[in-house]
Amino acid sequence: MKQIEIERVFLVKRLPSDIDKYKPVAMDTGDFYKTDKAGEVGVDHLTVRRKDDHYEIRKKEGNSEYKKIEHTIRITKEEFDLLMSIVPQRHQKNMYLYPIADGRMCEIDVYLGKLAGYARVEVEFKNEEEMKSFTPPEWFGVEITELNHSIHKNLGTITFADLKTKYNEKKIELTPISVKNN
Repeated sequence: MKQIEIERVFLVKRLPSDIDKYKPVAMDTGDFYKTDKAGEVGVDHLTVRRKDDHYEIRKKEGNSEYKKIEHTIRITKEEFDLLMSIVPQRHQKNMYLYPIADGRMCEIDVYLGKLAGYARVEVEFKNEEEMKSFTPPEWFGVEITELNHSIHKNLGTITFADLKTKYNEKKIELTPISVKNN
């Protein structure tokens, strides 16, 4: 499946007080990536994902920080297991689909393992006008859309402390977030 993705991404200042009413989707992600001539890890890479009991390969393309072409292909558990055995990077998170204003849903990602404490929220839009007119709820933190892909380089190989250092270099404070029973 090919679709155009128009989104904005934010850190989470604090989770909504009723987040425990929503069942998270457990995600396990493996990243394949390439390096450029300077040895920097590319940010448009191939991703293998498990979302609960659904498996897929995903590739995002495009130069815009807000708008990407996303290709998604369903795969079997066996294909997923084989690919995950060779990925250079891997991370896990719980994704919450959470309702916000105007009947819109957002995705709240609460990372696990070495990235525990990291949380961000994504909001997708039908068009650029809708995206530009969006007013984030008060519990959203700093917008990181323009930094999202570069900050997340090597996400599967770093810790929360490493991520905090990356954000500090951008003059953004990263505060640990947690969910009860997460």
